[in-house]
Amino acid sequence: MKQQIRRCSLGLLSLALCIVTSGCWSAYEIQQVDYAKAIGVDYKDGMYHVYVQTMDFASVAKSESSTKNEKPPPIWVGHAAGKTLNLAVNELFRSAQLHIAWGHVTAIVMAENILTSNHIKDVFDMLGRFPESRYTTWVYGTREPLEDILSATSIYNMSPLDSILHNPLPSFLEESLFPPVLSFKLIATHNDPSTTTYLPCIALNKDHWSQNKKSHELFVIDGAFFERTGNNFEYLSRTKLPGYHWLLKDLRRAPLAIENEGTIYGVLSVGLPSLKIEPVIQGNEVRFNIDAKYLTALYEYLNPISYDEMVEFSENTLRDQILQTYRQGLKRGVDIYGLEEKLYRKNPSLWRKLSDDGSKMILTEDSIQQLKVKITIPYTGKFRRKV
Repeated sequence: MKQQIRRCSLGLLSLALCIVTSGCWSAYEIQQVDYAKAIGVDYKDGMYHVYVQTMDFASVAKSESSTKNEKPPPIWVGHAAGKTLNLAVNELFRSAQLHIAWGHVTAIVMAENILTSNHIKDVFDMLGRFPESRYTTWVYGTREPLEDILSATSIYNMSPLDSILHNPLPSFLEESLFPPVLSFKLIATHNDPSTTTYLPCIALNKDHWSQNKKSHELFVIDGAFFERTGNNFEYLSRTKLPGYHWLLKDLRRAPLAIENEGTIYGVLSVGLPSLKIEPVIQGNEVRFNIDAKYLTALYEYLNPISYDEMVEFSENTLRDQILQTYRQGLKRGVDIYGLEEKLYRKNPSLWRKLSDDGSKMILTEDSIQQLKVKITIPYTGKFRRKV
């Protein structure tokens, strides 16, 4: 009798547990979900504008498929405005026909108005509080309409995820001019007053590629935004930054023309830098010594020239480009190479004193006391130089 009562009690308990156990009540079917892949943020006339690039599951999975459709995958872009970012997103929800999943966002694009009006903190405050947001999304600035950026398609009718916007590393490894930035790094540098915050500027190029003689817009990084003293950002185009990449520790490959007095003798592929930036403190004055060494490869040899002349001309060009970029930054109140951070790491109290706790720049035209550049050319391609 006791065993029967015990069995009945266990059975009732098991039944009760099955009833109260939560199931997948809030789950959505795949076909009932909009996958947000990119977010654009703008600020105009006192209103925040939010743009959301969404794709269906088939478009997201297309990059893993070997087959290609005859038509490009559809891209939907939602847009709404509000007095705050959260209100703008909620305004967008009013017309959303499906549930929007935010956990797959891989790119955030901020318009120039956001960067120049000191509203970048508002963007990351909202995104940081949202539980589905990630700190490993690629972040860009732009000067073009956000709807154009988020509506651009890829090549060969491939998934839109196969593009610089969502996957910038392949392009950067081919030409290491402007490194891509993840959101966690952007937040870290922006919160550090001694560090120069850098953000690549994404744009659309209509001239380089065409499909059946029809021009096709594709992504390109055409410059960068740098944080000025005072938290606003300054845009510098690619032509204003000829030497920015030469002092990047992640430089993998970049072209350098061997040129002297208007004659181009060849083109080097420069990479694998060994960089050392040392602040030299003399009382309340600070200067910087820069020592940069590079391994290069000669892939184009147009006119005969000795090895020593080749190295000399290349080092002079590289040195001139570094200094030219440094001066362009000074004109706009930007520490392009992050020299002040080197002083902060070595002597933070002196940096706080000279910069008034980061409220003013301490760099001048003469702050670079010494710039040593050393180039070695161990590889000349499949052909040997004749001279």
